[in-house]
Amino acid sequence: MSELPGAVLGISTADDVTVGLVRPGQPDATLHGGGPRAHLESLAPLVAGLLAQAGLEGSDLVGIGVGRGPAAYTGLRIGLATARALGLAWGIPVWGISDLDVLAVQSQANLQLGAGQTILATLDAKRKEVYWSLYRASDHGVELLQGPAVSKPGDAASAKTVAGPGAMLYPDQLALSPGAPTTIDAAVLARQAARLAAAGAATSLEPLYLRRPHVQGPAPSKSVLP
Repeated sequence: MSELPGAVLGISTADDVTVGLVRPGQPDATLHGGGPRAHLESLAPLVAGLLAQAGLEGSDLVGIGVGRGPAAYTGLRIGLATARALGLAWGIPVWGISDLDVLAVQSQANLQLGAGQTILATLDAKRKEVYWSLYRASDHGVELLQGPAVSKPGDAASAKTVAGPGAMLYPDQLALSPGAPTTIDAAVLARQAARLAAAGAATSLEPLYLRRPHVQGPAPSKSVLP
C-alpha cells in the first residue's frame, strides 16, 4: 500500500502497553506506558494522550489495528476489548494482527534483511517459556513459516535473526541479534494492519492465547450424599 487511507491507531498489549499513530504525510508516533501488569490503568490514557498530541479526535481515524498476541489472557483481553469498544464508538473498522508478525516486520525493516533470511520473533510467555514464530523475509514482506507456538526457549526454532523481548530474557538460549527490535512498535502494527486490510487480506480479532489462562474456575462440588 503506497499511501494510508487516513489516520490509523495501533494498540498492543502483548508485552508492555504501547499505542501508535500513523497518518499520511506525517511521521509515525508511538507512546509506551506501564509494564505487563498495568494494561487496564495505562491503555485509555495513552490513547487519549496520543490523539491529543496529534490534535485528533477518535472520529478523525479511519481504523484501528490491534495486536492479537500471543500473550497472557488478561492483558490481551484488555487490548482487544478496548479496540473493539473504540471501533464501535467511533464507527470505524478494527483489524487484528499477530504481535509476532509485527516484530518480524520491524526486524526486516530495521536490519534491512534480504529475501530468504529467516527471523525468529519472540515474546515472554512466563513460566520460563516464550511465544515464538518463524518467518522468512521476502521482497514483499515476511512469510510465516512456523508458529505461533509456545515452548521452552531452547526448543524454539532457529533462525538467522532473533528478535523480541522473549530473547532478551534468555540470552543463554536465544541469541538476540544486534539491532533487532526488543519492543513492539504499535505504529508499525497500525501500518501493517491497514496495509493488509487495503489488500483485502483476511484479519481476525480472535486472541492468540495458545494455552489456558493461569486462573481456572472452581471445580464442580462433590456430593457428600451416599
